[in-house]
Amino acid sequence: MLATPTPIDPARLTAPRAQSNPYAKGSPGSLPEFRRYVPQPGHPDFPTLQREAQRLVARLLPGLEKPRTGAAEWKRRGRAWHTAASNYVENRKRTRAGRADLLPLYFIWTTLRPCNFRCTYCDDHQGAKYPELDGRGKLSTAQGKRLLQIMRSRTPSVYFAGGEPTLRKDLPELTRAARDLDYYPLVLNTNGSLFHRLLEKPEWGGFLADIDVLVVSLDALHLETLERLWVTPHPEDVIRNLLALRLLAPTLGFKLMVNTVIQPGLIPEARAVLDFAADMGIVFCPVPMNTGPRLDARVRRDPEYAALVETILERKRSGQKIAGSLRMNQRLLSGAPLQCRNTVKPHIDHDGRLAWPCKASVNVTPETINVLDFENVDQLYAHASTLVSPTDFHGPAKNQCGASCNWAQNYTTDAYAHGVEHPTALLTEAVDFVRRG
Repeated sequence: MLATPTPIDPARLTAPRAQSNPYAKGSPGSLPEFRRYVPQPGHPDFPTLQREAQRLVARLLPGLEKPRTGAAEWKRRGRAWHTAASNYVENRKRTRAGRADLLPLYFIWTTLRPCNFRCTYCDDHQGAKYPELDGRGKLSTAQGKRLLQIMRSRTPSVYFAGGEPTLRKDLPELTRAARDLDYYPLVLNTNGSLFHRLLEKPEWGGFLADIDVLVVSLDALHLETLERLWVTPHPEDVIRNLLALRLLAPTLGFKLMVNTVIQPGLIPEARAVLDFAADMGIVFCPVPMNTGPRLDARVRRDPEYAALVETILERKRSGQKIAGSLRMNQRLLSGAPLQCRNTVKPHIDHDGRLAWPCKASVNVTPETINVLDFENVDQLYAHASTLVSPTDFHGPAKNQCGASCNWAQNYTTDAYAHGVEHPTALLTEAVDFVRRG
């Protein structure tokens, strides 16, 4: 059970600094002045959405729990950092020995498969659309907590994903369990469409206080385009909730990001989100669209893509909050060959089964292993490696994965593999994450 929330005084809400906003036509909302973003026909009425977001925040605040601070919070972070450092030392030894069964930096948990959106570009890494998948078989709350305990034995961070994870009624109980197990950071990837209703519920009062990084999908700002991409009738709910989360983030202590899938024919919309994020002080996560595991050729051929990539990289150099290091973004956005070390980010499905060595393998059917059958990650990895060796698994041969996945999560393993061999580079990555996302 969650503890009774300690209410936040609305007067203590730390909203981002207000500036004059010519687009607001004199209204007193706290939107900063748009310096990069230029509103276009069909884009949201931001002053109206901002006022609605402010009213939502004022209504929510009395029921929201303050984030944990002080010694208990530093203990949580310290324990996670100790795990990460211990894994790093061991992973350097394994790399020098020619092994690729590297211990985790974080693990991805598809907490459930259903989703209330039907995004045209999204699948389960094996070509199946989430809304078309059977939602049965997901772990119970008790099983989910047990999974978190097992993975914490060697994993410092957890990434809650879906489907749409906020459809799980017990998500606040699971994130609280993860916090109490000293995971850091706790990351949630969501479409953001339900927060205006969920955060009204008492059982969700401590949810935002437990999350460290909240990633909201936002692929465009043109509302009719979003309706078509997401197959949902009210995309403005996502943007209103994003504005409310922006107001809450400084007080509740979570880092807010927008995840933008860059799609052929929609490069100007991706640029609009990039500019909007810069003006709002929100971290921008660029993700070029894939066909299967590879960068979609239509994206690469789009005449506006190269210019957008250069803008993203220039903005990264100049200090805009863009997720990942400059090196990682250069490689991700160009589809550069990578050192995939998939065991650094094990992907566990809704039923508690680990796809080993990689869920997206094309040439070799991955083994599925019930994590709940093991006491810890060391036992899990030792058993899994007897089924399929992850060493030299990445590659085009028939006994290899046959993919070269152009996903940001794979490029995090590439960055980690590079950092295992070049410790200064990994330190730079870590400092960049702490400072700018």
